[in-house]
Amino acid sequence: MKLRNVWAVSSVCALAFGLGACGNAQENDAQPASSSAQTSSTEGSTPVEYTEPLDLQAHRGGRGETTEESRLAFEKALDMGVSTLEFDIVMSKDGVPMVWHDPDVKAEKCRDTAPVQEGDPQFPYVGKDLHDLTLPQIQTLRCDVQLKDFPEQEVAKDNTMLQLKDVFALTAERQADVDYNIETKIEGDKRERSASPEEFVDAILKEVDAAGVADHVTIQSFDWRSLPLVKEHNPSIRTAALYDETTWLEGSPWIGDIDYNAVHGDALEAASQLKVDYVSPGYAVPYGTTPEDADFHPVTTREYVKKAHDLGMKVLPWTVNDESTLRWMIEEAGVDGIITDYPSRLRSVMKDLGMELPQAYPSR
Repeated sequence: MKLRNVWAVSSVCALAFGLGACGNAQENDAQPASSSAQTSSTEGSTPVEYTEPLDLQAHRGGRGETTEESRLAFEKALDMGVSTLEFDIVMSKDGVPMVWHDPDVKAEKCRDTAPVQEGDPQFPYVGKDLHDLTLPQIQTLRCDVQLKDFPEQEVAKDNTMLQLKDVFALTAERQADVDYNIETKIEGDKRERSASPEEFVDAILKEVDAAGVADHVTIQSFDWRSLPLVKEHNPSIRTAALYDETTWLEGSPWIGDIDYNAVHGDALEAASQLKVDYVSPGYAVPYGTTPEDADFHPVTTREYVKKAHDLGMKVLPWTVNDESTLRWMIEEAGVDGIITDYPSRLRSVMKDLGMELPQAYPSR
């Protein structure tokens, strides 16, 4: 996920509830996916119950630790033990679902090698939209550039973009009982730069069905038009409504058929209308703040979580990276899962709290 800057910022209270709703285990010892409650508290706070097991989601495979959405990232996440592999899908020109976050091939992530054929007018491919490139063109790229914002990241040398089926093949090799949180990377405000919601859903679910993993899949999106399409194809596949203060507001092109005013600006009521299983907001406004900051305004408070649960949805904030905020989300808010760039960091926090840890699936 990343923040979008094309829409005005609204208040955190309106973002969470609507304008009228604001009031003054041992490492690798995995257990069956049943729920149990533990109570935790910090000094000066009211104890709050959190439900286990917590869904530990490796954002883009864990981009803080490894080249994002690379085979190496997913391998390391499985070696370590995560609940869910979280990643994005962008559609190629020839209709192949590619595991990639951005609409285009960014120079800060990828480099060209050679054209598919001499004189290819599309070459160089870096800087082009993936939706304008074919699979053979995309496969010539090497996406192994060190990200400046993640200096501890292990670079996957000569990394090539994966297809969706490659992720499923990897987990099948490991016989890994993990979930997949797959984002349809639709450019809701620049729709000419990506495939349609129908194309995304058809292509993704074709691979999901072929791999036989429908019961392990969640489809998430900022572009809410795609979420009802998933349920039409297979009502049992979970969906998640992504949003932040730049997408959830009146007149937004991201929210599909939802009438912002009819739900009084309440994002949870809107998500409930979509019949999604998860609501997945940016965890705080401003994004990147921590509990130690004076301007820390969490979206996913315990009140938010309670209301979401009352509406039949689980809460999955993104993207939480520092230890103090990870702890806050677990102990103070009681969220159901966390999307993080640093899965090993979240595992460490969970271990310190005596929480059940996801099973590891190392290579054989």
